[in-house]
Amino acid sequence: MPVGVHTSIAGGLALSVDRAAELGCDSMQIFGRNPRSWGFLPVSPTDVSLFRKRRTIAGIWPVVIHTTYLINLSSPDDANYEKSVDLFKNELMTAEDLGADYLVTHLGSPHELGPEFAVERIEDALAATAKSPYGKKTMILFENTAGAGNSFGSDLAALGGLIERALGLGLPAGICFDTCHAFAAGYPMKTACDIGGLVKTIERDVGLENLKVIHLNDSKGEFGSNLDRHEHIGKGKIGLEAFKRLLTRPGIRDVPMILETPKKTPQDDPRNLRVVREILKERKKKK
Repeated sequence: MPVGVHTSIAGGLALSVDRAAELGCDSMQIFGRNPRSWGFLPVSPTDVSLFRKRRTIAGIWPVVIHTTYLINLSSPDDANYEKSVDLFKNELMTAEDLGADYLVTHLGSPHELGPEFAVERIEDALAATAKSPYGKKTMILFENTAGAGNSFGSDLAALGGLIERALGLGLPAGICFDTCHAFAAGYPMKTACDIGGLVKTIERDVGLENLKVIHLNDSKGEFGSNLDRHEHIGKGKIGLEAFKRLLTRPGIRDVPMILETPKKTPQDDPRNLRVVREILKERKKKK
């Protein structure tokens, strides 16, 4: 199972690979650009070449790019929606230029117009993307949400329907499953029975073959709280024992994982990686 973290692109995209390699990551995730700006510039050929070369040397797989937080593919505001679709296509272009394996995106909020409106908007965005030159090399992954407010994406069955729609349009697509978000949205995962039920739910609603990446995060919020607050592995409401069960479960244990745990000190990423690797080491001993 490849395990990695979200690394900073400060100072240049290629430096993010160096940071991941220094941490001993097998996989990595980055933003392709400033995640809080609408401004967009294509990545220069020099930066593309350097990133690809460093990634090859480091032997990292998969490389995941996360879209900016501003994109809202469910937006009821036409101007905001069109900007979001354009930026999404541009970020997909960046992902393909860099040779990224996956582009993870949140699906935004339809505000008071509800999930049916969101699905229509997102399907239109996917259709527009399918007509662009992009979306054939890098797979799009829909990320589940914690379900706060009017955000769309906490229901795995709805994400499964969008995956089918994307595939029908010729767009490779799957799911990025976030453990914190799922727990906060009301998907139990504390006991062995919970984990077994979760795997069955993913298989039924999404398809295990479409589960491509897991964002491995503990939760500051209680079960079903809809609170999107990540915590260190084993230090939150999900708990260490639950992660031990999750990481040994068929259908889950071989999926690439990315940690998005808090980064308050330089020791945080190494500590969380160490905890996960200890779990994986114990799993191998039991085999």
